[in-house]
Amino acid sequence: MRVILTTVLLTISSYAFSQKAFEFAYYYGKTKNFEIKLSLANGYILGSEIIKTDIKTGKKVKYFPNEVPGKNGHSLVFLPDSNDKTVRIRKRDNIILHKIKEAYESLPGKINGIYGIDLKTYSFKLHHQSANH
Repeated sequence: MRVILTTVLLTISSYAFSQKAFEFAYYYGKTKNFEIKLSLANGYILGSEIIKTDIKTGKKVKYFPNEVPGKNGHSLVFLPDSNDKTVRIRKRDNIILHKIKEAYESLPGKINGIYGIDLKTYSFKLHHQSANH
């Protein structure tokens, strides 16, 4: 009985420690109306977040990934934080990053994206920042 219990406990603990670790990589971009800071969770893309800051008002809004991109590194859609009660509901309010993968062996130097709000669309580029951003 002890052997079975020990085997079960070792099996369960091995699953707990076998989860894939991820590290954050930081990216920054700016347009004439806003700035975007991306915390890219390399290895677990759903752990990423974007903070968009309106340059005129200083208002910050967090965006979180909506779904995991395909294996080929397609677009990743970020939506505003649903818990943020200051965000006004719009016809469209999203950030889309292009050619995003779940995990990178070598991080890209820049990431292209678009910000869509109602009927307007803004293109931007995010540039990789050093670790002490």
